[in-house]
Amino acid sequence: MMRAIVLVDERSARPVNGSGHVRALAKVAGLPLIVRNLRTLHAAGIEEAVVVTGFEAERIGDALSRYHLGLRVTEVYNPRWERGSAHSVLAASKHIDGPCLLVPSDHLYPPSLVRRLINFPASVDSMVIAVDQRTDEVFDENECIKVRLRGALATDVGMDLFRPDAVAPGMIRISVHLVETLRRLVRDADLSVIDCLRAMARRGRLRVLDVQKARWISISSPQARRYAELLLKLHGDTLETSDTGGHAVLLNPGPVTTTPRVKAAVGARDMCHREPVFSSLLDSVERKLSTVFGASDDCDVLLVTASGTGGLEAALSTFVPDGRSLLVVQNGAFGERLVAIARAYGIDVREVVVPWGAEMPLDQVEAALRSNPDIAAVAAIHHETSIGVLNPVAEISALAHKYGAKSIVDAVSSLGGEDIDVTRDGIDICIASANKCLHAFSGLASICVHRDVWQTIEGDRPRNFYLDLRRYRRYMADYRQTPFTPAVNTLMSLNAALDELLEIGLVSRQRHYRRLSAHLRTGLESLGLDLLVDPDNCSHSLTLVKVPDGHTFHDIYQGLKDRGFIIYECKDHLAGRYFQVANMGALEETHIDEFLMALDDYLARSHVGQKNAAADLRAV
Repeated sequence: MMRAIVLVDERSARPVNGSGHVRALAKVAGLPLIVRNLRTLHAAGIEEAVVVTGFEAERIGDALSRYHLGLRVTEVYNPRWERGSAHSVLAASKHIDGPCLLVPSDHLYPPSLVRRLINFPASVDSMVIAVDQRTDEVFDENECIKVRLRGALATDVGMDLFRPDAVAPGMIRISVHLVETLRRLVRDADLSVIDCLRAMARRGRLRVLDVQKARWISISSPQARRYAELLLKLHGDTLETSDTGGHAVLLNPGPVTTTPRVKAAVGARDMCHREPVFSSLLDSVERKLSTVFGASDDCDVLLVTASGTGGLEAALSTFVPDGRSLLVVQNGAFGERLVAIARAYGIDVREVVVPWGAEMPLDQVEAALRSNPDIAAVAAIHHETSIGVLNPVAEISALAHKYGAKSIVDAVSSLGGEDIDVTRDGIDICIASANKCLHAFSGLASICVHRDVWQTIEGDRPRNFYLDLRRYRRYMADYRQTPFTPAVNTLMSLNAALDELLEIGLVSRQRHYRRLSAHLRTGLESLGLDLLVDPDNCSHSLTLVKVPDGHTFHDIYQGLKDRGFIIYECKDHLAGRYFQVANMGALEETHIDEFLMALDDYLARSHVGQKNAAADLRAV
């Protein structure tokens, strides 16, 4: 079954938004409902959609012509659209030559539900209707079709059933038998598809498919539209509930959950990076990043197509002068990574090392600088993500300057979400990533460089080709370009994400992160879980949770993944003992609440399973 009949024929009794009375053209998160519907069908594997129009047919056809839909669309006009939706099905009857889907144009639902309905077994003379027995959780239940059930069959269908067993998202798998039934019933009468469903139900030929945990909504009012936009923000454009359906809420420390606006920006257009329009985009992103970094007019902001680690490699390989040393201050895995990168280039590295998560010993940093005048730069991690602590990079930078060295700060997992300002904190070189706390797609590193730094490497031979930042600076100054083909669409996502950040303000973003992390930690502790949190130096975007006794990380990970959430395993000696829960990205308190409920459900069910297993063992 690769065809769907989409009804876009009716005049809505209630306007949904500025689209007037054509509900299918109401925009939800920037896209008309009919466009979202057709893209969902395409994602589910439908190859052709037969769109049956009636009221305002020309406006609908015009809307369809302006969007990329992914599947073949055939428009059918029903001149008798005012006589009821059954006449619209008959108008498309020549396209119903086997099993296919009949769907409304004003509902949102996930592709996985469409696929389940496609594959649901039923006899050729029966129809299958999707139903949701969670009637108390349905938004605006009064606008939905009600269904009475007996086992796997619907026994009655209508809009006004008293105390129904379920409501219907509106999707039905039909066959040629529906056309035959309609031809017998309709004739000259005004008749809706609901009337036909009732007739099929009373003959025992309407089977039901329970949607289970699938999210869906009927867009029947302005309130429903706003609720739908919240669902899209929380759960992504597909509304999938878990990894098995293709979507999960990311609670790992990058890549992060992004907003519909950022997602839409990625596919906004095709763009050549050697055209003036790209230079304008690059300028826009550079200006916005300068604001987020807290950069002065004496700073350059450069963009490299790479992960955050690639940005760190570019900075270390470019800015440590020949014959000089690098001091790395480390208290976690990412400080260790700085050492590994520098040594890969043959750079002489001195280290100040303390246990993971321990407070930075500023006296040892100063002692190392005092006794090693050849140190040209001091590198440190702002947010040591392996342990969830913030390091005093302003104090470290001040010590570096005191002894004539430059400061290099890894802000890959902190810029945007934590309090850092390169001018206020005296940071010479600062590296960040497009995802994590900036909420864009991964694949771009940004490096903010104070212009005094460039003179320290004059005459030095480049250590590499692609990551030599002098080349990027020259191309930016001379051409407003990057020297190599950049991740253009990722840059578009970063531009949109920076707009979102600057619209609410850096301080508001940081306060939001603080609220989320506090809410998360309170909830985790209420579940009886132990946290690895330093109250004096903890970050506000990441929490380390001790794996409870009787569980393994991988069991917890899989249990949460099955419930639609992705968490992260800790590194090195913490692996298996602790796991990470990040509140980075486009998350709200609702996400945290749902995660805590999912974790509570997993722990409760696994505890019951452990008790049952123990009882079975005793019985043996």
